Amino acid sequence: MTTGKNDYETFLLSGQRVYKDDERLQACGAVDELSCILGVAKAFLVDGEVAEILTRIQDHLFIIGSQISALGAEVDAPRIGGEHLEYLSNVIREYEGRVPRLTRFIYPEGSPAGAFLHLARAFARKCERILVGLSRRFEVDMALITYMNRLSKTLFLLARYVNMRDGFGERTWTRP
Repeated sequence: MTTGKNDYETFLLSGQRVYKDDERLQACGAVDELSCILGVAKAFLVDGEVAEILTRIQDHLFIIGSQISALGAEVDAPRIGGEHLEYLSNVIREYEGRVPRLTRFIYPEGSPAGAFLHLARAFARKCERILVGLSRRFEVDMALITYMNRLSKTLFLLARYVNMRDGFGERTWTRP
């Protein structure tokens, strides 16, 4: 079987043809992976409240992927804005009130849903780092980076809430 140059290239929303290892595609792929992790977490949830929040976040991640794919060209793509950041801020305020205040590091574990939410939190941090790197080459809207930062906090709180609700205690790390 032979492969052609087309097997190594794809198109961005901007219409640009790029190699599949383009940093914009790497960022889009990381955002997609984060959305997939949220989908797995939803599969383990026993109620709809947190699942609805995760679905809304997945909607936002589609917008982020579109926005990244449009970088480097003048394309009318949907954008993350104040209403999306405000949504996460509201979720953070709500769930900070539902879990005990932390004074030590906790292990990222718990119920299947809680553990996947911890994994999603770590992946949101990875997406944030990728976006910061992307901003060195492209004009990345700061709202994207801010969104990922708030998203990681949101997912951390949701993981803690789900674990607490499902009867999984938090194990704290003790410095040796």
